[in-house]
Amino acid sequence: MLREAFEYLMTPCPPLGRRYGYLAEAVALGARHRRQRRAWAPHVEACRRFVREAAGQAPRGGRALVAGSGLLIEVPLPLLAERFDEVVMIDMVHTHAARRQARRHPNVRLLTLDVTGALAPLDTALSEGSPLPSPSPPNLPGERFAFAVSCNLLSQLPLLPLNAIDRKAPNTPEAEQERFARALAQTHRSWLSRVAEQAALFTDVESLWLENGAVQEREDSLWGLELPHPDRAWDWDIAPAPEEDRRRSLRHRVGAWFNLSAPTGT
Repeated sequence: MLREAFEYLMTPCPPLGRRYGYLAEAVALGARHRRQRRAWAPHVEACRRFVREAAGQAPRGGRALVAGSGLLIEVPLPLLAERFDEVVMIDMVHTHAARRQARRHPNVRLLTLDVTGALAPLDTALSEGSPLPSPSPPNLPGERFAFAVSCNLLSQLPLLPLNAIDRKAPNTPEAEQERFARALAQTHRSWLSRVAEQAALFTDVESLWLENGAVQEREDSLWGLELPHPDRAWDWDIAPAPEEDRRRSLRHRVGAWFNLSAPTGT
């Protein structure tokens, strides 16, 4: 607990990101990874292997984008820094551990940014009681990226904004919240394809609650977004019992796509 408190106090984060829980989420995720390092190991290796394979399909040189770089648990940064002329890592929070890794590579740049472009407008809408905004992802300076990868981000994008809506505008109709969440996911996919020649993505696609090895409950994680059959897939035992529940374990099914910019059927 002392380590988490220190990280929360000392980690740079925009005020809006701090208020909406992005910093607390990053600190909690790091703590969970330390507790569950062994359970997470197959997932972490699968992520890194996928990123290596996906990046290997892009030509050397040019620019690479890592969206949702987070704690860099799942990202083989040295490989990306060696393969591309510039690597831009985007997230709302860059922890000190991630910053230390980035400093080892002179061609790696950190960008603290809301990839949805919806957070500031949402904050205004909730303060004024106006309708939920449409996402408007940022235009990134420079030439188009040769390669981009979205790292376990797509399913997570609506979660903290929806929590804020529940707190600040609890009477918002459920259908409106669902439209907002779906728009965040859909826009992220289209934005990723727009900014990069090759747009790779991995994300959890389904959450499973298990007890004694049997599935008790399952939930889709894609907010209604339709994606083609994944190029790679694996399971992630994100919260073995009693991490979140005394008896039940939480498992994520993860899907990974090498290039969502490619025309359908290629």
